[in-house]
Amino acid sequence: MEMLIMSKPLAERMKHLLSMGEDADVYFLVGDGDEKELVPAHKLILKHSSDVFAAMFRFDAKKEKAEFASADCPVEVPDVEAAAFKMMLSFIYTDDLSGLNGNNAMAVLYAAKKYNIPSLIGSSSQIPISELLNVFFAFAQARLFDLENFANCCLAYIGKNADDLLKSDEFLQIDQKLLCEILECDELQISGEISIWNAALLWADEKCHENGIVCSAENRRQMLGPALFKIRFPLFSQKEFLEKIIPFGILSKDELIAVYQFHALPNCHGISDGLFPMQFPINGRISDRTNGTLLMDIEKVSEFAREDRYSEKVYINGHPWRILAEIEKKNDNEKCLGIYLLCDAPEEDFNWRCYVRSATFRIVSQNNGAENSIGTIYDLVFDSKLNNWGFGNFISFAELMCPSKEFYIREEDKVTLAIDVTMKDEKTEKFILDQSKSRGILFMEIEKVTEFAREVIGSERKSETVYINGFPWKIWAEIEKKDGSIDNEKCLDIYLLCNAPKEDAKWSCKCSATFRIVSQKKGMPDIRREFDDKIFDNKKNHSGYANFISFAELINPSKGFYNQSEDKVTLAIEVTVKEAKRRTKHKCPI
Repeated sequence: MEMLIMSKPLAERMKHLLSMGEDADVYFLVGDGDEKELVPAHKLILKHSSDVFAAMFRFDAKKEKAEFASADCPVEVPDVEAAAFKMMLSFIYTDDLSGLNGNNAMAVLYAAKKYNIPSLIGSSSQIPISELLNVFFAFAQARLFDLENFANCCLAYIGKNADDLLKSDEFLQIDQKLLCEILECDELQISGEISIWNAALLWADEKCHENGIVCSAENRRQMLGPALFKIRFPLFSQKEFLEKIIPFGILSKDELIAVYQFHALPNCHGISDGLFPMQFPINGRISDRTNGTLLMDIEKVSEFAREDRYSEKVYINGHPWRILAEIEKKNDNEKCLGIYLLCDAPEEDFNWRCYVRSATFRIVSQNNGAENSIGTIYDLVFDSKLNNWGFGNFISFAELMCPSKEFYIREEDKVTLAIDVTMKDEKTEKFILDQSKSRGILFMEIEKVTEFAREVIGSERKSETVYINGFPWKIWAEIEKKDGSIDNEKCLDIYLLCNAPKEDAKWSCKCSATFRIVSQKKGMPDIRREFDDKIFDNKKNHSGYANFISFAELINPSKGFYNQSEDKVTLAIEVTVKEAKRRTKHKCPI
């Protein structure tokens, strides 16, 4: 048996020596309570691996006193878990890290730091953050041991996944100092500052329970301490502040007045600071921004055929967004890549809605000097019924993987997608909130109409977007030559335009519309024309009337349509959407 062991490689012989405890001259009683375990080791090996062990085993050579050589007189190590200590010894003896994982990394890190084993400290702090058992505990340990890079990685992960992590049981166990640092972070990806308030309130209640006191307003405030002033109360809407904050009675009268003062005069902060100073941060978090970019690497592109792919979640203007990539087919069965912008709002929320001003879809070129493949969609509504918009056949796989296009990295078998999103600021911009109704009216004022009449044939004006039954509609006015006119008399064409993405072949709707040039004189009728049951889809997205009225008639004061003092005319279209087909809501499995 001994000959067999001696024939093994050095690492295996050292592993055998450790596991069997042969000729051990030091014993450690590791762990606390019922978890104690006696672990044998060898001083010579330990002291050449750690200056802490070397200091422990320094002795008077003359006495050659074999301290700790007996299991009856072990070195007690109550603050290190037995499994972590044995993992550390395994590394010291054999450089073996096979047992290191997210479950034990922090316990091993503590042991490595206690006995100053730099290489094991480095390995323990390089475990992927997503695999750690408790990222909050890991963050606290990183701060305790001055591991700045590791701490930053933990905080970045917490920020990226804040909406979920702040609801976890692990969050409730952190201390006040760590709570302050987390709530102070600008990079928290959250669905709104209300998420921070709810998390802080639950944390305060947990601390009240731990201290055996009631969850009163006074006690909650005491538990939160300085963390209360990391919450950005001025970012709450007035409705949220009234319904979600005031009833708890945690803020003082002066603090309430300061927030109300900010809401009343948001651009004059500081004028009355002497009376009611603002003690809460007023700067937005990264998730409050109205624009951002989503990135997604599609790896193993050559195998991408059976299932949808999703990017990681990114918060923009308080909403969670993902890139959705699908395999789709053209009419000739050629495989194409479909790319969609997906708002991954909670399944249980039926009333959410958000507005995207523009979304630019890109396949990123791997050559910095080459152009990306680009497509842009404007004026989109996302809601609980339709949570994704995009391009069904953005690019064929033949083109995507063509070497000359430089989208595909053959060595890594991947491509990179990006979507640049610009949202409308719901705090400052007005919207047609009831956009799910099947009826609506579009208005358009053509200002400086006499100048417009002198412009060339084909000049146009478009109205602001109005959403009816979930579709974006515009009035489209264009200058056209009057049919049959010998002297090139100009007329005004008026069309109803459905501004849904042409690239998405899956939308269509049937509608009726009444077109009007609105009379400016009391008692004089509008000019009216109407159509019924017109189909709008990605092939034909507009319908209306060429030569609706000549400009000579339009700006004739006696007709009553032209507002001479303001040099403008007003158009209106009443729309009724009877049937509508759109991409269905997409449920993200992640």
